[in-house]
Amino acid sequence: MKALLRGPSGNGNLLPWSVRRLRAFSLTELLVVIVVIGIMAAMLVPAVSKARHQAVAASCLNNQKQLGAAFHLYAQDNSDRIVQMSDYNTGEILYPAGGFWGGPVFGPGWANSDDAFRAVELGLRTSNAFYYYCNNVMVYHCPGDQRFLQNPSTNHLNGWAFDSYSRTQNLGGEPYDDFWGARATFTKMSSIFSPASTFSMIEAADWRGYNVGTWTVNWFGFHGFEWQDPPAIWHDNVCSIGFADGHAELHKWLNSSLINAGHGAGFGHAQGDWSGPVNGVDYLYVFKGYQFPGHP
Repeated sequence: MKALLRGPSGNGNLLPWSVRRLRAFSLTELLVVIVVIGIMAAMLVPAVSKARHQAVAASCLNNQKQLGAAFHLYAQDNSDRIVQMSDYNTGEILYPAGGFWGGPVFGPGWANSDDAFRAVELGLRTSNAFYYYCNNVMVYHCPGDQRFLQNPSTNHLNGWAFDSYSRTQNLGGEPYDDFWGARATFTKMSSIFSPASTFSMIEAADWRGYNVGTWTVNWFGFHGFEWQDPPAIWHDNVCSIGFADGHAELHKWLNSSLINAGHGAGFGHAQGDWSGPVNGVDYLYVFKGYQFPGHP
């Protein structure tokens, strides 16, 4: 007669010992299960990471669209003028940070990142051409930009920053006749001959603590350019770009040198010795989008 085991409910039901033995896993079976789970996890991690980057990119793109709307509303209220970084008559710098706001004032009171953020928030609220039209401070920050988590320093050498976007120099930049080889910049919305394909904003990261000045490339003879600062890259190898008609798009960079420099800049590291592509898809993308008066 087989030995019997009382059921788990304690209700008197009896189960044979042979049934209990069938419910146990062997060591081999457990190892197989662990290996299968490990393989599935390894397959899942890249998918989760990709989904996270896509979510960040989508949020960043939405920021660019809101800034594009502010760009147009400003022009409508200011006689068709494009937000200018500098006074065209005196050369006085009006908006040194990203080419459209005043930037923070560094000082010894910056004991931590919270103090630094309060200074940046004050600058965005009180010295920002777009703030009347776009008053959500978080719109000026890409959620993938983690530089604000670092401890700030008054010499700016650690790359702390919060703002993630810069105006492009071809629209309303410095008032020089031949600045970075492009001569004049567009100053009126109506003067832009191809607004749907003309850059206006780009993700950028300046190691000096905020985006000092506009984002530019150095033109020579109107027929080509050399890179200056790389675009910042915070979500995979993709960067958001704003255009003069108010729309924005995501561009996936392909050149390895540009990508490495973009990731480095995104962490607040100076990229003064990098060299970008002199031809190829990324070069042509910037060549076509960086429109300015006299552009071929």
